[in-house]
Amino acid sequence: MYAELVCQSNFSFLRGASHPEELVHAAKALGVSALALGDHDGLYGMVKAHLAAKAVGLRLLVASRLHFTDAPPLVLLPQDAAGYAQLCRLISLSRLQGPRGKPRLQVRSLLERSEGLWAVLPEPADAAVVAPVAEAFPGRFYVGVQRELCAGDEARVAQGLALARALEVPACAHNDVHLHTRARKPLLDVLWAIRHGVPLSAAGTRLMPNAERCLKGPEEMLRLFSDLPELVGRTLEVVDGCRFSLDELRYHFSEELLPPGQTPMGYLRELVEQGMPVRYPAGVPAAVRAQVEHELRLIEALDFPGYFLAIWDIVRFARERGILCQGRGSAANSVVCYLLQITAIDPVRMGLLFERFLSMERREPPDIDVDFEHERREEVLQYVYEKHGRHRAAMVCEVICYRGRLAAREVGKALGLSLDQVDRLARTVDFGGGVSPERLAEAGLSAGDGRVQKVLQLAGELEGFPRHLSIHVGGFVITREPVMEVVPVESAAMKDRTVVQWEKDDLNAVGILKVDLLGLGMLTVLSRCFRYVAQAHGEALSLATLPAEDPRVYDMLCEAETMGVFQIESRAQMNMLPRLRPRTFYDLVVEIALIRPGPIVGQMVHPYLRRRDGLEAVEYPSEEVRGILEKTLGVPLFQEQAMRLAMVAGGFTAAEADGLRRAMTHKRAEERMAPWGLRFVEGCRARGYSREFAETCFQQFRGFSHYGFPESHSASFALIAYASAYLKRYYPAAFCAGLINSQPMGFYAVHSLVEDARRHGVEVLPLDVQHSDWDCTLEPGTGEDAFGRVQPKLRLGLRLVKGLQEAHAQRLVAARGEGYRGLGDLARRARIPSHELARLALSGALKSLCGSRREALWELQALGPLDAGDLFFGMPMDGTQVELPVPHVAEEVAQDYETTGLSLDHHPFQLLRPQLDRVRAVSAAGLAQVTHGRTVRTAGMVICRQRPPTARGFTFLSLEDETGISNVVVKPDDFTRYRKEILGSPFLLVEGVVERAGKVVNVKVKELRPLWLETKAPVARSWR
Repeated sequence: MYAELVCQSNFSFLRGASHPEELVHAAKALGVSALALGDHDGLYGMVKAHLAAKAVGLRLLVASRLHFTDAPPLVLLPQDAAGYAQLCRLISLSRLQGPRGKPRLQVRSLLERSEGLWAVLPEPADAAVVAPVAEAFPGRFYVGVQRELCAGDEARVAQGLALARALEVPACAHNDVHLHTRARKPLLDVLWAIRHGVPLSAAGTRLMPNAERCLKGPEEMLRLFSDLPELVGRTLEVVDGCRFSLDELRYHFSEELLPPGQTPMGYLRELVEQGMPVRYPAGVPAAVRAQVEHELRLIEALDFPGYFLAIWDIVRFARERGILCQGRGSAANSVVCYLLQITAIDPVRMGLLFERFLSMERREPPDIDVDFEHERREEVLQYVYEKHGRHRAAMVCEVICYRGRLAAREVGKALGLSLDQVDRLARTVDFGGGVSPERLAEAGLSAGDGRVQKVLQLAGELEGFPRHLSIHVGGFVITREPVMEVVPVESAAMKDRTVVQWEKDDLNAVGILKVDLLGLGMLTVLSRCFRYVAQAHGEALSLATLPAEDPRVYDMLCEAETMGVFQIESRAQMNMLPRLRPRTFYDLVVEIALIRPGPIVGQMVHPYLRRRDGLEAVEYPSEEVRGILEKTLGVPLFQEQAMRLAMVAGGFTAAEADGLRRAMTHKRAEERMAPWGLRFVEGCRARGYSREFAETCFQQFRGFSHYGFPESHSASFALIAYASAYLKRYYPAAFCAGLINSQPMGFYAVHSLVEDARRHGVEVLPLDVQHSDWDCTLEPGTGEDAFGRVQPKLRLGLRLVKGLQEAHAQRLVAARGEGYRGLGDLARRARIPSHELARLALSGALKSLCGSRREALWELQALGPLDAGDLFFGMPMDGTQVELPVPHVAEEVAQDYETTGLSLDHHPFQLLRPQLDRVRAVSAAGLAQVTHGRTVRTAGMVICRQRPPTARGFTFLSLEDETGISNVVVKPDDFTRYRKEILGSPFLLVEGVVERAGKVVNVKVKELRPLWLETKAPVARSWR
């Protein structure tokens, strides 16, 4: 019998070469009695190991290998819950006291907190240093001894035994495990080389001498210590003493400050009651009251009222500050969340399944996601820190793992490839899957080069290994007790941020609640738009007061005029809109959910469209199934529908249905769903449903493993999508200004948004230091639009000038007053650095002061020094007048795009159109008149490249010209053929076959060429 007490996984970050789960499964297979996973100064992989150990029936000991500034490292193991809290606190102190990534802990901190902990000294050390530590662990301190089968083994064993005798403590065997199998030794070498920042050829003694620090079973350890078998058996003493398991972890959510005499549950009931007349001014339906009681009973039974009160309080704070926010995800299935104004969807009216959110059988913490304006989310986060204190609140971490290109780069450098070779190799593994010999040759690398093949092999092994910790997009852990006694805490890269060492799935697995406070760019856009509309039109709009079900909005959606509209602006969504033709809010809910990997892989899209178009009859095997699927025409588009079908047709309990849902959404869904398939088919057959129906349904369920929406999530997003579409339809100038001022976000660059606004009648005014603010602004218009409104003009903002700092732009605006009299006046008053003035000149923003760009640059060069203390600061020093050559129009367009990313004077393809006409290239607008099946040429600026995993290797390009946007489809073989041009050319000329489906027009590529915009360059000579 043997327990491995010194072991680290890849969560020791570039030290171990095995996943926690691999170590657990290997330990079980080898017959190891117990495994202590002791990663360096953390518990990062502990939950993953815990879940794997429970699954295979292995005893897992919680542990961590702590490093000290004044003592050798120790493996610490908690014997009970109090010891676990001490271990978490020690790890947190170590991580918080030192620089990020460099633990710093003095041994006195351990001596003050040794109660409830056992200690193993992995390597022999000076007895005088270790003695005080051993005394602090009476009966709980062991000296570790290992045999690595290399020089110095016996000396180290003798030294360890002598130390144990001197301290009068027992010795035990261990293997200092870094690998679950010897085959991982090459990867371990690479990891150590990466950590030390040297190539393998120069790593020398930094590397392990052999592969013996792998996991070994009891028999092998007894052979290794045949002369000292008692050291092997003594490991079980530690196992007997350290009984703590993560199953014992008890977490309590922070208690909300309550009014006098109130309990959390009583106050929650009161708030829910107050929300009823707000949500149901005409009276509360009986079904709603029944659902409220059902939910409140469950919330009370699971002891979650404090969690709901905390979310309510955060949302209340945001609304009082005028910060747009909205809950989404499965929380929208809860009528309690709806009445607390956390969510905006009535789940009873929409028939949403509450068990998708919370159930007694599952007994898992609820998961409430709230979106806030992304530019004001920081105010909300600071409120949480201020209210709960940093000792009881920390953000959730996100583990950043090695993926494709990064893995190839790191391994390539470790194996000694030149930086140029590393760069070329990394590019071959970036876009589109595996690496073929042809792609290697294209990158100037040989498929027969052993080093190249070794890099690809090891990069594949490195894929998915943790690299470092980052911050989750918005998750917060809030605790009643100090958070660092529940889970270790460390400093984040962002100033004044701390993160817990477990990611969201780990927290959920051990029952720790998190609050997701997320930033959503479109909420920022909507908030800005509402302000702009109030300023320009005098109309007060909000999400609650926008007119619902406006037919003109749906007319616009049916024409796929959705650039910039939330969730339905991708090319796939634009192709779907004219086919689905949404006319109601629920149509929009379906539209948002339909173009997802889940429905596509589950082959749900085309059956739904055929049934919607009346080309296929809708049949239901029972009235119960009709009740579930009727609103989606017999196709299960949402996770809730899959759960309901499992219960109604398959006979699942609510807990089993949720188990199916979790299997569908797990990262190893295909593997986890297999047992549920047989259960579902047998259940359906037992209830009189046909095998064909059952197997078809489950095949559709499988699609959700590739990502599909819950209905509540889609409905929450549909509200924002409708609001953004409404603003685009009636207030296009304000909508465009909101989008530009909220960048970066969305699919499209600013030049595409501006071109789209101009096509919709918005007059766009250029950058001008006399009129432009930092943000884009609205100026009074003159003409009326189709709705009788005077639409304002859109003035571009200085934020578009690349290289201009916001602080300097704000200084320019503040100093402007009634206007600048000239460039020298601007320089003296605004005090902007000369290189930023040059950027303004090149962008054309100084035209009103100096004339052309060249004249502005000439005048700038004639100014005196622009150093603040200079006597002649900003004064003209040379009045020489010269006649500067007029720049070519192509040069000005190129400067526009280089400095601001757009041009109001000319679209690049206006300049290319004469040459394109000579090669008979059709414009984007002209494609609408081309018949199906005809071969055409078209060209444009590449504004979007997409190659989704569900597209079976097809690539989709969006090409913009002066008339609009064309859709280009590239087959897998043609992508391989034209990969370099597709990924590297900004302008493309394509020849292909027109494919029409109603109003949707695509060009399927047959041939493709790059284009260049030059002053006198012809277009693709060979195509004349």
